[in-house]
Amino acid sequence: MADDSNRHERQPGKHTMTTAQHHTTRTVVTTSERLVLTRPQQGDAEALFAVHGDPETNRYNPHGPQRDLAQAQEMLDGFVADWPRDGVGYCAVSTREEPETIIGYAGLYLHTLDGERVFNLYYRFRPSAWGRGYAAEAARAAMAEALPRFPGIPVIALIRADNLPSRRLAERLGLVADPDGRVDEEDRLIHRMAEPKA
Repeated sequence: MADDSNRHERQPGKHTMTTAQHHTTRTVVTTSERLVLTRPQQGDAEALFAVHGDPETNRYNPHGPQRDLAQAQEMLDGFVADWPRDGVGYCAVSTREEPETIIGYAGLYLHTLDGERVFNLYYRFRPSAWGRGYAAEAARAAMAEALPRFPGIPVIALIRADNLPSRRLAERLGLVADPDGRVDEEDRLIHRMAEPKA
């Protein structure tokens, strides 16, 4: 999982779908062959905590696992606020077979790194969802939905050097570690989407 979880106007006419879950309506951002990516919403704190409070899931997270629901709620508030402000953000991920169960989070966060506007690619899933290719599928779906709406904004991922599973996934998605070994303020390697070859 990418280690960061710490933002252009939406294009007019952007269509969304909704799906009923727990007597609420979720806004679907995009779907893939097996997955449904929806906007995070208030009420998701327990699902977020199930992912971010798990020590195994957060083994490489520089902040460690969340300690309580209050921390999850604070993170959720940020996730929810990103969408109306930026028209893009991290998504809750469920399977098509069980859309009411959030198995992880993935997506793109618009922010500034070293004075440059970038998308941070993020993916983190419950251990029970590991080994099925969900992170790669969700990341590809999120990029396919967002990048055409935000041309010219590069994609990066911030990953600790020892987080080899996440680094391998980033490479499969087309990101490469900075050749000069650049890191962010938390010593995470900066991986960047490779420029297409002419």
